[in-house]
Amino acid sequence: MKRIALLPILLLAACSGGSGDQPAPAGTEGGGATMSEDAGPGHGDSADPASAAGRTSRYSSLKDCKVIDSREDEDWSVSRCAGPGGHTLYVDYGDARDDLRVARPGAEPVAIGLIALGGGGFNTLGETVEWRGGGTGEFFAPTALIVRNSLVEDPERPDRPTGILVVVDLVQGCAVAQVRPQSGQNEAARAIADGPRKPCLEKES
Repeated sequence: MKRIALLPILLLAACSGGSGDQPAPAGTEGGGATMSEDAGPGHGDSADPASAAGRTSRYSSLKDCKVIDSREDEDWSVSRCAGPGGHTLYVDYGDARDDLRVARPGAEPVAIGLIALGGGGFNTLGETVEWRGGGTGEFFAPTALIVRNSLVEDPERPDRPTGILVVVDLVQGCAVAQVRPQSGQNEAARAIADGPRKPCLEKES
């Protein structure tokens, strides 16, 4: 994916706070977010394939996405990568900002609006995303997604992005929470993903 000069700074800063994007859920205990592996599953609701107690995590890498559209003379690209349970992710990059679209099996992609949720600032996504759901093997059915969004909140400090964990409800097709750096950040994001259904977040204009 094509990136302007700011992106390497963001990527280095996003990975400086802990174990990086290793399969282990979605955030460090206070700095930038990372993904860390742990048991505990997707979204709480009567239509879910498993109870909250039976939820587990699967992980996929945004490094494996394939660029499907770009232009050499313009700083933008669209990448596609497969997720579990027939889901597909699209990373839309432009002007040092990453956005995300999610497509459920047999459905059109839905924009999550990460740039708008972050107030329009520069951002970059973590390399690993966490899927929460029920089932085993090929029958794993994700109902929630947790993605690390390293957001530049202070334009004067682009080297110090904030690692926010965004929880996406795959059934509603929207972000339902943004978990800021804190002790137990990963666990807090999973608890939201596994808990009762929450309303979609309003995107900042």
